This record gives sequence, structure tokens and C-alpha cells, in this order.
Amino acid sequence: MHDVRPFMSGLAGGLSRRFLVVAIAITLFGGSLILYAPALGLGFIGYDEAAVLLGHPNLYNQASLVDSTREILTGYFPREEPLIVRDLSWLLDARVHGFTNPLGYHLGNVLLNAINVVLLFLFLLHATRWLGLAGLTAALFAALAIHVEPVCWVMGRKDVLCAFFTLLALLVQSVALRETSRRRRLGLQVLVFLLCPLAILSKFSAIALVLVLAAHRLFAPFLDNTREPGERLDLRARWRELAALVPHLIVTAGLYLWYQRVLSAYQVIGDRGPSPLSFQHLKTLALLVPLSLARTLGHIAWASEHSISYLRPNVALQLTPGDTAAIVAVLFGSVAVLWATLRYRKDLAFFVLAFFLFMLPYFNVEYIGIWVADRYAYLSSFCVVGLLCSLIIHAWRSPRKWRRQLGALVFVATLVLSGFGLAAGRKHQQAFRDADAFWTYELGLAQPSMLAFESYAKTMLHDAANTEPGSQERQQVIARVSEIAERGVRYFAALPWQPAPGYFSRERAHLAGLYVARGLAATLADTPLERRLGFYRQAYQIMPNQQTSLLLAQVLLDMARREPSSEALARESLGYFRQYVRKASSDPLRRHGLRELLGQYTDAFPTLAGEANQIAEESLR
Repeated sequence: MHDVRPFMSGLAGGLSRRFLVVAIAITLFGGSLILYAPALGLGFIGYDEAAVLLGHPNLYNQASLVDSTREILTGYFPREEPLIVRDLSWLLDARVHGFTNPLGYHLGNVLLNAINVVLLFLFLLHATRWLGLAGLTAALFAALAIHVEPVCWVMGRKDVLCAFFTLLALLVQSVALRETSRRRRLGLQVLVFLLCPLAILSKFSAIALVLVLAAHRLFAPFLDNTREPGERLDLRARWRELAALVPHLIVTAGLYLWYQRVLSAYQVIGDRGPSPLSFQHLKTLALLVPLSLARTLGHIAWASEHSISYLRPNVALQLTPGDTAAIVAVLFGSVAVLWATLRYRKDLAFFVLAFFLFMLPYFNVEYIGIWVADRYAYLSSFCVVGLLCSLIIHAWRSPRKWRRQLGALVFVATLVLSGFGLAAGRKHQQAFRDADAFWTYELGLAQPSMLAFESYAKTMLHDAANTEPGSQERQQVIARVSEIAERGVRYFAALPWQPAPGYFSRERAHLAGLYVARGLAATLADTPLERRLGFYRQAYQIMPNQQTSLLLAQVLLDMARREPSSEALARESLGYFRQYVRKASSDPLRRHGLRELLGQYTDAFPTLAGEANQIAEESLR
């Protein structure tokens, strides 16, 4: 009789390992849910939700699910963020929990984040075959304070949803690379191919996913230790692995060209900065990309002063000595780390390359104006944590005592920082409770952005509009709006600005918004039209955009109606309205009410009827 003890021992070992894997996955999922459970009681913070989500009941709140789905898929184009998969997920939230109920949107984010933590664990476990590395990396990833924004902000849905498809694609590809059955491997590769556009249509930054998949295919044998870290990377032997990604690349390029046209129509890219290949912009990239990477790494490691809109880096702000030092450190450090991992530690090269590839869409090659954001690091942060955990584990396994001691010291420091991160993250979650709490938090930062001043002023204007006209409460809120606006103007004037010709300035746009807020406050206070006009003219002079054009047009028309003989004011008003129409023509929702607005001119000033009708015809082309 054969001895069955070795077989039973192996079976027991396999079962115990599977049980341990399942137990860790359940713990990570449950721990992530518990960590972000307070988010289920959060509301809207008044930043982008109104314009992108609540302002589009035609997408998410039609009479039937079929009608909303049809509008998302075919009806409402172009729009600034044609993220179809993200929109479909919001549609389900709205149908189940109610369109204006924030619970559904927050619940979706929290669940997706918990699933992402488990997917990261499973991908690293399968790719590296290191249970300790996979578990430690996923646990630290879940605890990062930098994730509070994408998880607790309703608009963070695109980040957590994109991460879901990205991590799932990496996991499926890892399984496919080890699959011996040709038929099963082909099926898994087809699934990876389908996951790529799903990720891109969740968030456009996923255009980098095909490059991350390529890096994973190249370095997979080093990740799971089937090849020595210092072995030569034989690209010729792996060209078939890369060639299999050609269909993914074609689909990615097609989606990029489609989405680029949409962004150009909405002036998100194209008109905001110099040509990507101009010397001026290349110089800007050489300075601010390393600085933005340094800031991102700092925000991953450190748990305080997190913001939804960082003041720096900024093309129009002078670099500080600390900025210069960070630029030099990142440039030399990046080259050194890339060289060292590619030459000696190819098992770590994937983490390094994936970090840069995940961050690539945020480098402002096509200038947008946002250089650093917590949501940008949601995916790339796992590369930093994975690299750190790999180094710690390698140090523990080293025969040299000083390396083991160094590894233990770094591990303890990492745990301490993670503890601070957990505490700071829990506290930061409460800032997302509502608009007032959020913008109060943002203005309390050491370097608040101009967005914080403008958004807080608008939040208070909304509160003032809901109070009794002429009441003392309304007057107090209006006075507070003026105080915040004046404080923001002084703050802007005190910043070390430098000329940045050719670049759109978000901070100047927010400065203009403060003058708009003062004009709206003057309207609520029922002050003379001339005073309101003065605020709007200042706003238009700073930033002649869609909002300031419409406000100027409306105030001038009101002034012309007060003095019907003043046709010159009405004609000037119509000129500003023409500018508004040109800027609004790319948005079908804004075009809808243009004829009604233009009717105000023809009713009060029949002599302007021809010009008003011409503008109406232009808007509908």
C-alpha cells in the first residue's frame, strides 16, 4: 500500500493556504468597508456635482430606466465628460436610492473601493506568489489618507470605477500568462481586451492601461521569481506577448481621438495653453512634472493638508527653493531608480514603470491646468506601496544583519505613518459632510486655493437665497460673502505671481468668480444695478468666460429696460449675449433655453429682433 501521508499533507497545506487567502481577502474587504462606513452619511460638497451629476436629470432621472440608458448611450452628445460606464453606474444609484439622494452614490464608491483593495491583493498574490507582500501592500493601500477624496467625494466614482476595471484587467492578464490551455488563455485575453475600453469609459486617464499591461507582460517572469532579477530582459523572445496588445492599442487610440475632439469642443484642451511641442511648454513640463511627482509622493506618505485643489504647482507662481530642490531630487532619483531596477532588480521594475505610466495622463502634455490632485494618485499609490513593501521584505530576508535592521526600522516607520494616515483620513472624511463643512476645511489649510474662496462664497450665496428677503439673517450672510470675497482678492494679490503668457489660469478664473459672487450678493441685497454692473465688468475684465458674459448681458438688459430709450445698453447687452452663445454652443443642455432668453430682447426692443433671431439660428447649427 502506498503511503498517503505526503499526499494528505500537501492537500492539507493547499487547503490551509486557500483558507488563509480567503480569510485575508474577507478581512481586507470588511476592513475597507468599516474604514469608510462614515462616508454613507455624507452629502454633496457643491463642487462639480451640480454641473456634472445633478444638473443632468436627462441622463439619470428620466421616467424610465430605458429612457435614461438611451440618453446616456446615444442621446446626449457631445458633453464634457462622456464617461458612459461611470454614467451608467450613477444611473443605477439614482434608480435605486433616488436621484438627489447622496447615499447611493457614496455607497457605490465605498463598495468599489473595498473591492479594489481585494483585487489588488489577488493580483499581487497571483503575480508575485508572495502572500505576505500581497497582504501587506493591500492593507497599507487601504489605509492611505490620500484615498479619502476619490472615495468620499461623489465625483470620485470615475476614479474607483476605473481602478476596478484596471486591477481586474491586470489580474485576468496575470492568470492568462500562466494558463497552459490555449483556448482558455485566448478567452482570458479577450476579457482583458474588453476591460480596457470599460476602464477608459470610466475615466479617460485609463488610456495608459495598455502601457501598464505591456509592462506587466514584460516583467511578469521577474515578478513571480521564475527568472532571476538581474537576468537580461530579452525583448525578442517576448515580442509575441507585446504583439497581443495591438488590438488594445488600436481601440485605445480610437477612444483617445474621439474624446480629444470632445475636450477641444469644450475648451478643456487646445485653447488653455501653448502647443505640446512648443519650447515654452516643454520647459514648463521639465520643471512642473517632476515637482508634481514630488508633491504626489509627499501626499501619499504624509497624511495632513490634503486638498481637493492644490495651489502649487502653478505655471504662474514662482518656484521656491524647496520646489527647485524637489525638482532636482525627483529628476535624479527617477533616473537612478529606473536604471537600478531595470539593471539589477527587474522584479521591482514593474512597480516603478507602472507608477510613471499611471501618472502619465496627468502630466499636462495637453495643458489642462491641474498638476496635482489626490484622485490622480488613487491607482499609482499601490505602485509606491508595493515597491516599499517589496524592499522591506527583501531586507528581512537578507543574510546581512544591517539590512534586516534597516528593513525593520522602515517597516516600523511605515506602520507609524499608516496609523497617522488612518486617523487623519477618518478626520478628513468628515470634511465631505456638506458644502459648508468642506469649504470651511479647505479655507483652513496653510495654502488654500482660490477655488476654496470662490466656492465658499457661492455656498453662502446659496444659503442667503434661501433666507427671507430683507431679513437680518440674509444681510449677515451677504456681509460674510463680501468678507470672504475681499479676503480672497487680498490673498490673490499677495501671491508671488509671474508672467505665464499663453496659459489659462484657473486661479484668475476663481478670482473673477469672487467678483461674480460680489455681484450676486449685491443682487440679493437689492443694490442699484450700476453697482452690480461694476462687479461683473471687473469679473469680465479678469476672465471673459461664459458666466461673466451672461451676467453682463443680463444686467445691461435690465438697465436698458429701466430706461427704454437706452437702446445702446440693450445692443451692448446683446453683444455680450452673443459671446455667451458661442461659448455655450457645444452643450446641448445650455442651447435648449437660448431662444427663450433671446425673446427678452425682441419683446423689449423690437429693433433688435433681426440680430437676436440671427444669434438664435447660429446657436442651433
